[in-house]
Amino acid sequence: MSRNISQAMATWLASDVLTFATCAQITRKDGTAFGFTDHDADIVYNGFTYQSRGGYSPSAVEAADDLSTANLEINALFLDSGGAVTQADIEAGLWDNAAVLIFGVNYADLTMGQVNLTAGNLGQFTILNGGWKVELRGLAQTLQQTISQMYSPSCRALFGDSRCKLTPPTASGMVASVTTAGMVWSDPSLTQTGPVSEYIDTIGYTIPTASPYQIIVVPPSGSWASSVSVVDGGKQTYGQTGGSPGNLQYSVTPNADGSATYTFNSNNAGNEIFINFNYAQGYFSFGTVRWTSGANAGYSFNVRTFSPGVVTLSLPTPFPISAGDQYVITAGCDRQIGTCVARWNNVVNFRGEPYIPGPDVILAPLS
Repeated sequence: MSRNISQAMATWLASDVLTFATCAQITRKDGTAFGFTDHDADIVYNGFTYQSRGGYSPSAVEAADDLSTANLEINALFLDSGGAVTQADIEAGLWDNAAVLIFGVNYADLTMGQVNLTAGNLGQFTILNGGWKVELRGLAQTLQQTISQMYSPSCRALFGDSRCKLTPPTASGMVASVTTAGMVWSDPSLTQTGPVSEYIDTIGYTIPTASPYQIIVVPPSGSWASSVSVVDGGKQTYGQTGGSPGNLQYSVTPNADGSATYTFNSNNAGNEIFINFNYAQGYFSFGTVRWTSGANAGYSFNVRTFSPGVVTLSLPTPFPISAGDQYVITAGCDRQIGTCVARWNNVVNFRGEPYIPGPDVILAPLS
């Protein structure tokens, strides 16, 4: 961001300044640009209009020479009509990470040019009573982001992207009835049943040292289906039993919330174990829904869970979902190695390292 200013601007700033105004030019990721000013009237500068409506007000800018993130917030009001920023667009993510340039001008003499104050990207929004607030993340924020790939047990590719190399299955549907406003609806035409995949435990658990010597496992998605194996750090396999477990045995009970409770013998308390199990997924879980009609037409949302005929979103839609609304739903992936093998047969393109030992194993003392 250049801070070069004209001689006329420099001379004016060195005097008693009475006609200074700040302008903010915000460019969204879709390429649409908007202008705002804290002046009491619109400012047309370089052929671009900076609106005064909405009560735009920036906070003081705090910056340092140690590459720490600059601190600034922008406050404004929602307008009943004609407002550039609406609550629905904020909640739909249209303003996420938009580019911002804030500069100052002499509104009494725009020929002096501008003095750039700060630049960056919009960060976290806060919805207020009748208005909104957003943080401006300075350019130094980019230096704090991870730009290289890091080891992870789950896949780093996005399902269906150029690294995954798959084409996610899709289906068209229409809302039959709404169960929870903005989040859950039913559609009998969605009869797809989810696959059963194996969860491979690479992190491990420690059996509690006090009664009832139980561990609760939670699947990445869906619900626990069956046990595959329980193995300790020394490769000793535990046997499954339907009664009270003895030494090197366990019993397992499914829970109503989709998890499962593993019970062990007191003789094995404190042992580190790895629990592998099968779990059933919803066919469209972790996928997306794009609305093609209704009040939410054009918006896309993530699917949290799916069972035949019932879709649950991760977050509520900005507008109510109504019976008859049409949509396109796309299947997702929980990025586990078992899912990649059993469901998609795409392990050759799996972008994770599921068999790298966890920190407990790496940091364990040598025996």
